[in-house]
Amino acid sequence: MTKITANFENQTIYVGLDVHKRSWNAGIFLGDMFVKNIHQQPSPEVLYHYLTKQFPGASYQCAYESGKFGYWIQRQLSELGITCLVVNPADIPSSHKDEVYKTDSRDSRGIGQALAKGQLRGIYIPPLHQEADRTLVRQRKKIWRDLVRCKNRVKGFLDYNGINLPEKFDNPNWSRNFITWLLSLAFPFESTSRTLLYQVREVELLRKELLAISNDIRKLMRSAQYKKLYYLLRSVTGIGPLTAASLLTEIGDMRRFPNFYHLNSFIGLMPMEHSSGEKQMRFNLTVRKHRQLRSDLIECAWAAKRNDPALALYYSEQISRGINGKKAIVKVARKLLSRIRYVWLTEQPYKTSIVK
Repeated sequence: MTKITANFENQTIYVGLDVHKRSWNAGIFLGDMFVKNIHQQPSPEVLYHYLTKQFPGASYQCAYESGKFGYWIQRQLSELGITCLVVNPADIPSSHKDEVYKTDSRDSRGIGQALAKGQLRGIYIPPLHQEADRTLVRQRKKIWRDLVRCKNRVKGFLDYNGINLPEKFDNPNWSRNFITWLLSLAFPFESTSRTLLYQVREVELLRKELLAISNDIRKLMRSAQYKKLYYLLRSVTGIGPLTAASLLTEIGDMRRFPNFYHLNSFIGLMPMEHSSGEKQMRFNLTVRKHRQLRSDLIECAWAAKRNDPALALYYSEQISRGINGKKAIVKVARKLLSRIRYVWLTEQPYKTSIVK
């Protein structure tokens, strides 16, 4: 008896993936028809062999949520000839029932169904070199946060033991004199002194690490790949070396944003809006944002407003119209972002002017 082999030429198999460290769940659709859920090992090769064996001759499309597993799954599936999207979890359509009854199989089936209907749009996948450089810049921020926590821990330790800072150290900059004073404090028990010693050592260690990684970032930004744009971005008033490095490694290619609206939407310097008919309702800044870049740009806007006459004039005009300072500085940050985009695309340094 001749064995009949199914042929899926000119057919598309859509696969929604719910990925975890120890296993994956795949919801498989043939066109818009649900076929089955499978539970498999966490491996692109395993999925590829299953699809090619069960659905030979078809084209394959996959999607999974962005998260802790990054983009390596997408890259390996693409090398195997499977089109793969990494999607924002908030962009996956779901019903209240999906939220009440949440399982891996339901999640993967929801992703697969949305993919089959063309409702999903993948996020930007950075080149490998950009992703590597981005991790270095992000690591500096993590070290800085750890350093702030350690400094606050020391101050909390002093408060707990009833020790007030001398007036000259009321707002300590962690100079050598301040650290010497900390280590000279006398406590009734040796354990208390040792505790403070370890806390101070941790601060000093993190300060050394912060200095080292900052030097590495400066060296990276002076490489041929980044040097030109790096110094162009720093010509924009308010943009410092670390913010310029973050912009370059997080955005990568400015031309991936068709216009300023898309760039602003990515950063998140725009309000949420619920408008219908003649009623227009605008709220606070959108919850969809690039957390670090939005924070950095708002911080840079405060500095730019003090040093750029045009931005200072714009800020004062907003205040005179009754807009509070926080909302006004967001508008300044939006103008700053527009300048960054202009300098980036034209490759011309920004020239400070009093013209708005």
